[in-house]
Amino acid sequence: MTHVIDPFSEGEQLWLGLDEEGFRRKVFRVAGKDLMNTEFLNAGLTIFEPGESSSWHNHPESEEIDFIVKGHGEVLLENGDRTPFAEHTFMYMEKGKWHQHINTGREPLWLIWLYGPHGDLPKA
Repeated sequence: MTHVIDPFSEGEQLWLGLDEEGFRRKVFRVAGKDLMNTEFLNAGLTIFEPGESSSWHNHPESEEIDFIVKGHGEVLLENGDRTPFAEHTFMYMEKGKWHQHINTGREPLWLIWLYGPHGDLPKA
């Protein structure tokens, strides 16, 4: 079966990092084991306002692919390297690699993420 999903009306809306300045972001999860009953994948859209970032996190048993719809920023890696990314680019994280997405621009950053197999979303 094919599903066309509007993340803003049908996705699970999660606002993460609300208690800590600099880590606030809007997450619209569109696929997962408990959402769309996917067998292997979690997917969604995260919107970061200028200067905001994800928490420092990893997906212990999952590989991750991200696509930048709008905006630009950098990803901080566990070795301290900061790798810039731009609109319309992809990035890949190996299984279990610690990382943090950071919006370094002046406009909202829209990042589509997909990882599998199933795993938990960052809690903060």
